Amino acid sequence: MSVGKIGIISATEFELTPFLNKMTITQTTTKALLQIHEGFYHDISVVSAFCGVCKVNAAIAAQIMIDVYNVDEIVMIGVAGAIDSRLRILDTIISNEIVYHDVADEVLTHYHPWMKHPYFTADQALLNQIVTSNSGDETVLVGKMVTGEAFIDQDGREEIIEKHNPQCVDMETASVAHVCYVNQIPFVAIRSMSDTPQESGNSNFAKYASAAAEKSVQVLCRYLETKKEQ
Repeated sequence: MSVGKIGIISATEFELTPFLNKMTITQTTTKALLQIHEGFYHDISVVSAFCGVCKVNAAIAAQIMIDVYNVDEIVMIGVAGAIDSRLRILDTIISNEIVYHDVADEVLTHYHPWMKHPYFTADQALLNQIVTSNSGDETVLVGKMVTGEAFIDQDGREEIIEKHNPQCVDMETASVAHVCYVNQIPFVAIRSMSDTPQESGNSNFAKYASAAAEKSVQVLCRYLETKKEQ
């Protein structure tokens, strides 16, 4: 049974490199200044790219993967900052809900795409597969992600908690979810914590970011291994 073509997006090169090292690349093409890598993870057809930081860059990459490469699903990987104080460095969140923390709700509900609420939800079947494939790892959890155009340290944290009460925050996930929503493409994000409320700021991000990126790829590859067996 064919498992389709899977799009893999990260924000930065260091987040994607651990996956590229596991991927057999058959062709690399430049689209909209992005390097798009086509190939295989074992016998699974994959397309991967790092899109650049922030929302528009991520949306560009997602739409290219859908329109040009005809992916059947998109998974975003990488790092995030923990908002939930119970999370520890390298804990990994698989998204079930995703929302912009810096966009007014009515932008999405009163205008295109006329949503009933401002939360994008992960594809349930895809989410279940990733969760099941990582069931032996207690550091892999399901939760809510928020996205915005700012690095959140202490400033702004309480406001985000009060409105959304998420597990983590990043700068790209909601925009990829947005693109997948309007194109009816299954989407989920896998984000590992590079900083927490207890260990926050740029210095901690720099200290743990590479290990967090490796962890998100590990979670992704467990999922892909289960696809390989189908």
